[in-house]
Amino acid sequence: MKRFIDICQFVLVLLGLALCGLFVTASLGFLPIKGNALQWTIFAGQNILAFIIPSMLMWKICFGVAPLKAIEAEKCPPIRMIGIALLIYFVGMPALNQTVYWNQEMQLPEFLSSFDEWCRNLEKLAEEQTSGLLNSTALFPTAMNLLVIGVLTGIGEEFFFRGALQRGLVWCKVNPHIAIWVTAFIFSAVHFQFFGFVPRMLLGAFFGYLYWWSGNIWVNAFTHALNNSLVIISTWCVNRGMLSEEFDMMGVSDSGIPTCALISMLAVAGIICILSHRGVLKGQDILPPELPSNTIENATESK
Repeated sequence: MKRFIDICQFVLVLLGLALCGLFVTASLGFLPIKGNALQWTIFAGQNILAFIIPSMLMWKICFGVAPLKAIEAEKCPPIRMIGIALLIYFVGMPALNQTVYWNQEMQLPEFLSSFDEWCRNLEKLAEEQTSGLLNSTALFPTAMNLLVIGVLTGIGEEFFFRGALQRGLVWCKVNPHIAIWVTAFIFSAVHFQFFGFVPRMLLGAFFGYLYWWSGNIWVNAFTHALNNSLVIISTWCVNRGMLSEEFDMMGVSDSGIPTCALISMLAVAGIICILSHRGVLKGQDILPPELPSNTIENATESK
C-alpha cells in the first residue's frame, strides 16, 4: 500500500508540474512573433517548461534529493555505452522501419471506423504542424530544427520519461522491466499517433534499457536526439534531391517474408545476448544517491 501511495504521489506531482508547464507554453503563442520563430519558441518552451523543469522539481519535492544526482546527469556518458547504443540502433533500423510500415498500413475493423478516422486526423494534424518547419531547404532553419526538435526534444523527453517517470517507478520498487515498458507505453501514447504507436513504444523501450544498462541519462538522451536529428537531416536531403523519397523504406518489404527485418531483429537480439552474457549489459543500481535518512527509512518500510 505504501508503495502504491508513493507511486501515485510522484506521478501526480510530475503530471501537475507538466500541465503547468504546458499552460505556460501555450501562453507563448501570444508573443509578438510569427512563423517558424514562433514554432521554435513553442517547441523549446514545451521541452524546458513541461519536461525538463518538472522532472527536476519532482525529485526535489517528492524525494528530497538533488535532481541531477538522482538521474545521473552529472557524469559524462561512458563512451563504450554510446558505441553500443549506436551499434544496436543502426543494426536494428531495418526491423524498426518494417514495424513503422506495418503500423502505418494497419487496417482497423469496420466497427472502429470512427476511431480510425479520428486517429488519422490526429496524424494529419501532427504532420501539418511540423511540415512547415521540416520542408525548408535553407541551412539556418534546418540548423534550428536540429537544435530545437532534434537535440532539445531528445533531452527534454528523456529527462521526463526516463529520468523522472521510469526512474521514479524503479525507486518505488517497481520491477525495472515493468517500469521500462510502462514508461515506453506512456511515452508512445502521449504522442497521440496510433499509426506510429508500436515503433515509438519499441524505441521508448530501447531508450529505457539504455538508461538501465548505463545508469547515465546522457546515453539515452544522445540516442534519442540522434534519432530525431536523422529524421530532420534525411528530410532536408530529400527536399534538396540528395536522397530518394523512399529512403525511409530501407529494408522494408511490402509483401512476403521481411528478410531484412528478420535479419536485423535477430542481429540485435544476438548483440544483446552476447553483451549480456559477457556482463557488459546489465541493470545498474539506479536508486538516487545521498538520500535523507527519513526517506531511506520510508523506503525500507515499503519493502
